[in-house]
Amino acid sequence: MERKKSSQQIQQVAEQDKQNVPVTEEVTAITTTDSSSDIQASDIQETAPRKKRKKRRHLLPKVAIGLLLGAGIVGGGVYGYRWWQNAQRFQQTNNAYIATEIIPVTSRVSGIVTQVTVNDNQIVSPGTLLVKLDPRDYQLNLTRTRAALELAKQQSSIAQGNANSPAINIPEPTLPPSATPQAKQAANQRTNQQAQAINEQRSISQQQYKASLAAVTQAQAEVKQAELLLGYTNIAALELGKIGNRKVQVGQRVLPGQMLMEIVKQRPWVVANFQETQLGKIQPGQNVEIKIPAFPNQKFRGTVDSMAPTSVAGFPAVTDENAASRNTNNNNQRNGVPQIPVKILFDQETLKGFENRITPGMSAAVSVETKAK
Repeated sequence: MERKKSSQQIQQVAEQDKQNVPVTEEVTAITTTDSSSDIQASDIQETAPRKKRKKRRHLLPKVAIGLLLGAGIVGGGVYGYRWWQNAQRFQQTNNAYIATEIIPVTSRVSGIVTQVTVNDNQIVSPGTLLVKLDPRDYQLNLTRTRAALELAKQQSSIAQGNANSPAINIPEPTLPPSATPQAKQAANQRTNQQAQAINEQRSISQQQYKASLAAVTQAQAEVKQAELLLGYTNIAALELGKIGNRKVQVGQRVLPGQMLMEIVKQRPWVVANFQETQLGKIQPGQNVEIKIPAFPNQKFRGTVDSMAPTSVAGFPAVTDENAASRNTNNNNQRNGVPQIPVKILFDQETLKGFENRITPGMSAAVSVETKAK
C-alpha cells in the first residue's frame, strides 16, 4: 500500500512539473513582450524631440530667406523711391569730358631755329620767349630799307626846294618907238611863252615834291615792315598756359604758318553730352556737381553756361590740332538717342590748386541740379 501511495505521488509531481513548464514559458514570453514594448515606448519618446529639432532646422533657412527677401523688397522700394526723387531733382550723365582753349604757336616768318627756350609741360606767361630764329637776313633787310628811306628823304628835300622857288618876273619887252605893230605883237608873244614855261616848270616841281613825299612814306613803311619781320624772329607766348605738343628743334628750318607748339590755357570747362530727353529741365545758371575720376576725393562745382546749337553728330570732324579739346572716345549716340553738348563752367574757388593738374580730354561725370531743395 505504501508503495502504491508513493508511486501515485511521483506521478502527481511529474504532472505538476509538466503543467508548470508552460507557465514559465508564458511568464518568460510575457516578460519579453513587456520589455520590447518598453523599448519601443522609449524609442518613441526619444524620436519625438529629434523630429521637432529637425523641423526647426528646416524652418530656420526658410525664415531667414523670407526675412532677407522682405528686407530686400523694402530696401528696393526705398532705393527706388529715392532714385525717383533724385531723378526728378537732378539730371546726370557720365558722358562728359574736360575741354579748354588751345592756342597754336606758329612762325610768321621763315628761318633757322637757333634757340628753343621752353620745355614740355612748362607754364609760360604772356611775353615769354619761346623760340628764336636766325635774325641776320632780316637785319640786312632792315639796313637796306633804312638806307632807302634816307635817300627818299634827300630827294624829297630837293623837290621841296624846287617847288618852293620864288616866282620869276618877266620884264616887258623894250621896243623902239619906230617898232611896227607886228614886232610888238611878236615880242609880247615871246614874253607870254616864257611865263607859261616857267609856270609849267613850277607845277612839275610841285608834283615832283608830292611824289617824293609819297616815296618817303613808302620807305618808312618798308622800314617798319623790316622791323616787324626782324621782331618775328623772336617768337613769344601770347597767353598764360602750359606748353604742349612741342614739335620744334634747334637747327630746324621753319616756314610761315608752321605750328611749333601749343599753349593750353588754364581755364578749363566741362562738355557734358546729355540725351535730348534730359534737356527740357536744364537751363543756364543751374548749379552742377562735377566729379573727375582722376581726383576721386575732390568734388568740383560749376554752373551751366550754354547748350550747343547742334548734336554731337552734327559737329565736323576733329582735327589733329584740337583733338585734345574734344573726347573722341564718346559715342555720338547712346541707345539711339542724340547727344547734345552742354558747356559747364567751373567754380574757380573749387578749382584752386587743380588748374595745372586738370588737362583736356579727362573724363568727368556731372549732376545738374534742376530743382532747388
